[in-house]
Amino acid sequence: MQGGCAALTWTSTQPPPNPGGVSISANQDVETDMETFQMEIDPESKKTMFRTNGGSYWTLVSHGEIQSTATEVQPETKFDMEWRGPRLVLKASNGKYVCTKKNGHLSAVSDSAGDDELFLMKLINRPLLILRGESGFVCHHKSSNTLDSNRSVYDIFTLLFSDGAYHIQSVGGRFWYVAPSGAVCSDGEGPQDFFLEFLEHGRVAIKTAAGGYVRGDQGGLLTGDGARPDASSLWEY
Repeated sequence: MQGGCAALTWTSTQPPPNPGGVSISANQDVETDMETFQMEIDPESKKTMFRTNGGSYWTLVSHGEIQSTATEVQPETKFDMEWRGPRLVLKASNGKYVCTKKNGHLSAVSDSAGDDELFLMKLINRPLLILRGESGFVCHHKSSNTLDSNRSVYDIFTLLFSDGAYHIQSVGGRFWYVAPSGAVCSDGEGPQDFFLEFLEHGRVAIKTAAGGYVRGDQGGLLTGDGARPDASSLWEY
């Protein structure tokens, strides 16, 4: 996501064993600029880069350590992101998963993803949501509580963060939810969890709590029953 920022509750620290490098650690409870990184998705490889507030990139160095010392994009600065509902895992260019070590430092040394490899990403610069798909914009239906996915005009929705999930709020304080029919409705009295998956440069997939993807069907109805991310369920935002 070019230009997108995410507070990942990770911080840059200066480790005593390597005074020439800056390691990335997950050991802070307060979000500051040091815990905020710009997430960029390479349009060709669809891999992700993380840039610090100082302009340097996360990079894989010797022994699997993750440091913020790269000044330009290179293979070692690109990570595969795998989405696990409200959490995500990262795989470095060495084919290993990034984990949190006991001292808090991040290292790409794991062959599989368990609790130590799960991370929380919080989007901090997009409180408002406008979606455009392959057939048009997402907008409230004129005469029902459903949403259209093929309109020439758009509605603005609000994103509310909730422990890795997002609640999508419509005009009037009502919330998105998926009805038993599969239609995404906009008049919920209470919130329902949705998960944002940033899969391509400038495009996001929205996954429901039941595991379906929000998509625009052939009739222009917004539904939550997509089996996988494809052209109908990838949204410019």
